[in-house]
Amino acid sequence: MIVVDFYLLSASRRAHRLRPGRTYVFGREETVDIPLQDALVSRRHAELRWIEQPGGIQFWFVVDLGSRNGVMVNGVRITQPTRLDDDTTLQIGGQVFKLHMLPPGGDPAALGSQAPQISTLETVGPGLSMKELASQGATYSGDVTGGILELLQFFSQMNKSGRLDLIANDAASVHAVWVVGGNLVHAQTVKNKGLDAIIELAKKPPQRFAFHAGSEPPAKTIQGSAQGIFMEIARQLDEGKR
Repeated sequence: MIVVDFYLLSASRRAHRLRPGRTYVFGREETVDIPLQDALVSRRHAELRWIEQPGGIQFWFVVDLGSRNGVMVNGVRITQPTRLDDDTTLQIGGQVFKLHMLPPGGDPAALGSQAPQISTLETVGPGLSMKELASQGATYSGDVTGGILELLQFFSQMNKSGRLDLIANDAASVHAVWVVGGNLVHAQTVKNKGLDAIIELAKKPPQRFAFHAGSEPPAKTIQGSAQGIFMEIARQLDEGKR
């Protein structure tokens, strides 16, 4: 199972880290998990719940607790528990939030200028260089902690499109993999292109990564479904160990 970090960013520039398995209550009461000082918000307005779906897949769902002014998800008032996916907009009273899913090793500072101040007891600590990362234009950045395949599986499962830059340990070169709608379409290193480049990166993972959403691939050197490509990569890696 791929480890994903969840952050709920508010328009007031606060980033709440969400812990899977917990329930979070929004409202005007001081005792709730995410207190909101807003006249449009009820004392106990809504809940975020971690709910398991058929097949063992789990997601965050928002539930209206019978509030006066309701809960909006992507601009639509909900009438039943509603799933929140990556980049979903949530509005409670006059407060607007957005859910972000970070890949393995992702740095929450890469959320950029939307969150120049990260606070509350459920969030990460100080010392994050937000301006530096935001100036790079990266949607996500961080350390490669679980290998390249785990990172690529995250972007595949999230149906992302863009360029994954991989910075070599000596910082002397940058390799790249492009995904379109979650499908791997192109990869290049200093020595290789296509599937050979991904095999090279899987055998010797770079230290850092940065993902730039929407970047168009310069070529298409990888064909097939994401599942088929990952299986072929696994097969070649297994053969290389023999």
